[in-house]
Amino acid sequence: MKSCSILISNYNSFEAIQLCIESVRKYTQYPHKIIVFDDASINTVDLEYLREAKEEGFIHKLIEGKKQLTHGGSLNVLINENCDTEYAAVLDCDTQIRGHGWLTDLMNLASKDPMVLAICDFKHEGITNDGYRTGIYLFWFGLLNMTAYRDGMQVDWMLSKEDRNQEPYKSLFSFLSGIPKPAGFNENLAINDPGSKLWVKVRYDNPKGYKVISVPPGVFAKYRHFGHISMISIPDPRHSAQVRINRETRFAQIKTELARLRCQA
Repeated sequence: MKSCSILISNYNSFEAIQLCIESVRKYTQYPHKIIVFDDASINTVDLEYLREAKEEGFIHKLIEGKKQLTHGGSLNVLINENCDTEYAAVLDCDTQIRGHGWLTDLMNLASKDPMVLAICDFKHEGITNDGYRTGIYLFWFGLLNMTAYRDGMQVDWMLSKEDRNQEPYKSLFSFLSGIPKPAGFNENLAINDPGSKLWVKVRYDNPKGYKVISVPPGVFAKYRHFGHISMISIPDPRHSAQVRINRETRFAQIKTELARLRCQA
């Protein structure tokens, strides 16, 4: 049986990280260890919960960041610096596991073909108000084959801004050259989100031909990603009315799901 870590990055997610960890514990039978990186959360709730979870053995390893590294920096710490297993499931702190067998299903699928670098959904490259946006692997829920990843496929997960006129970005965005752009669009800018550099590497710097496959429907149905919780969890005067509504709605859903899960324990 292949070894697997579950890597979770956290920042100011309040009940969301609790739901994430406790739903992983309830619905994960495949042997694993949970590693959490807290990206210097500024509330008093997250670390108190995570330290208690570590003390109770729910978490194998808790890494407490001293200064905020952003999501990409958190993934660097978890994936590049602290994962020593053959596979790694990567989850956002606001991901809820909802069905038994999710990790077993992913591991069974990945182990059929050693050339599968990852199982993860994605978005294609496109246009934003600022510049070109590179394609991205959506590692709020995914599995990495760490043996393949360490075999020349390791990347820096930090967000970056690149010169669109340099390869491979020049070729990558050539098909968008005739598309009307918004006012203020920078033709010279290519933006890499966390997960984008792996997208680029798979396509342009992958001599052994490793591949990434999508999360199968049967597994897709076994998780839920609330999205952007760390960005909106603490009210800010700059937040719009819609952000306030999103925060209240999503946290109401998270609290309901957490209460239901704990009642089932």
